Amino acid sequence: MSSRQVVEMPRAELSSFTLTDKDQEKYNLARGILAAVSNREALELGSGRRMTNFETEISDDLQRRWTRGTHGGLLVPWSIRHQFTSELKQRAGLDSGNATAGETLKFTEPGTFIQFLYNQMRVKQLGARTIAGLRDNVSYPKQTGRATGAWVEENPGTDVGDSALTLSSIASSPKTYQTSTSYSRQLLAQSAIDVDTLVREDLARDLALAIDSVAILGGGSDQPTGIGATSGVQSYVALSDSGNGGVLSWDDIVQMSTQLETANADQLGAGGWLTTPGVKSSLKRTARLGNTIGLPIWADDNTVDGFKAASTNQVASNGTKGSGTNLHTVIRGIFETLVIGMWGPGFELIVDPYRLKKQGMIELTTFMMTDVTVKYPQAFVVATAIATV
Repeated sequence: MSSRQVVEMPRAELSSFTLTDKDQEKYNLARGILAAVSNREALELGSGRRMTNFETEISDDLQRRWTRGTHGGLLVPWSIRHQFTSELKQRAGLDSGNATAGETLKFTEPGTFIQFLYNQMRVKQLGARTIAGLRDNVSYPKQTGRATGAWVEENPGTDVGDSALTLSSIASSPKTYQTSTSYSRQLLAQSAIDVDTLVREDLARDLALAIDSVAILGGGSDQPTGIGATSGVQSYVALSDSGNGGVLSWDDIVQMSTQLETANADQLGAGGWLTTPGVKSSLKRTARLGNTIGLPIWADDNTVDGFKAASTNQVASNGTKGSGTNLHTVIRGIFETLVIGMWGPGFELIVDPYRLKKQGMIELTTFMMTDVTVKYPQAFVVATAIATV
């Protein structure tokens, strides 16, 4: 275990470690799940015989570092690398469908595994920052006002009025996200595909998509508050909007960026654009200016007005305004000012071999504690009633 490196974190964060490339290759989540099942059964039977392997050693190490309570599950470090791939490893399977015809001796090579089509995750791609290993609630001190002076004559006769900067803070505390799924013991032990990769990727995508979604909107019951629901975020109405939504033009693009400059938010970073596939399609078919070249607003290098642009179905496309329906959202923002906080040394995986025991299934439940902080609400401009062409 000496290959793991301790990383120093800020005062509010938990000391964490990063797995080396060798450890990343060695880590097997399916093996950790089976060990957790064995240990849970041993505990219930009172045998005291506990299975240990690389995955349980890492979980134990994380448990020693994490002084807060857990649900008694397997701790999986945030640093586990998830490589989302369209193909999973395969091995030959045996077809026993018709024994009398001798098909028990026929080997069948499985085709490429067909994965679920997940939404694209975008906020981190556009620059959002992640802080992992947090332990306590976090308060971000913030200056909300500045001192101001006055021009005076040589001998004004009165004192210049006092002024001072003003301060406040933005609080951040963990919100819990859970997901539950189940796998058979046999699937984890024997499979025609690399089930460890399948399990890890499915769980990782679910957690990542949940964070991405609340970072974009959020604000619901027990959720972090994301960009769309944060007080102080700038709003924008398309110039063609007469009350029922409107289609974006080049003038709108310029105006939305101008709002960032007017709020002095342009100095915080380059930022980018985030919207839906529908709006992307519209902007790729709309010219920037009425010239003979007709360059589209959404350029071939996925930029809009020179800034990074991304689309995903994570962004809402079902808005309404007046008689307008299926209206889309567009965000122009400095995503570098968005902070995603992750509490604990990793997400916790509870392995329950009993609830679905009559079906030969193992139930898995994940617990993730996270929050989203919009440090500068004025660094985002949101248009929520955009029609497409």
